Amino acid sequence: MKRKTKSAVAIIAITAIIGGAFGYFKFTEQVEKPVQPVHEKTKAIVEVDGEILESKPVTKEGLLYPDDLTEQKASEVIHSMSHQKVQSGAQWGHEQITQEKVDRLLAVCKMNDYKHNDLYISILERWSKGDFSHAVEDHNAVWEIHQNGNEDAPGYATHLKTPQEEMYYIKEYFENPDNQNENEPKNGAQR
Repeated sequence: MKRKTKSAVAIIAITAIIGGAFGYFKFTEQVEKPVQPVHEKTKAIVEVDGEILESKPVTKEGLLYPDDLTEQKASEVIHSMSHQKVQSGAQWGHEQITQEKVDRLLAVCKMNDYKHNDLYISILERWSKGDFSHAVEDHNAVWEIHQNGNEDAPGYATHLKTPQEEMYYIKEYFENPDNQNENEPKNGAQR
């Protein structure tokens, strides 16, 4: 009986040693294997009017302001961006001015034949260079297009904002998470 017990214990011990060695080698093999690279995302091929746009980089601005942007939308965006720089009675629409946005809108205006294109291009070319010294006149020229001759409508710009007023405006409309819909007026007018 002692012999059978010793044999059984020896077999169990040998099996445990072999199993442990096998498990150890399999585990270290998995740990030492280089991480398989994650497959790159499949590129989508976009075709517009028969032209494959695969090689064109797509930016946020390119999606927001496509080549065929309507004049109404281009005008609204320029008008809304001007609110960052000017003080007026009421301001509906708020778009933060960024170099990328200005450059994209300038490119879109240059490739389209809008009724007021000369105005839009002159504004955007100045803004692209960081020149906002005529922002009051820029705002009012675009504002007048939207008013259809109604000079009594609120919103006529009176002066450039001070740097402090502009910082407040940026914090209020673009850095405040409570303002999810930046195109809604605050109590009907700008503070």
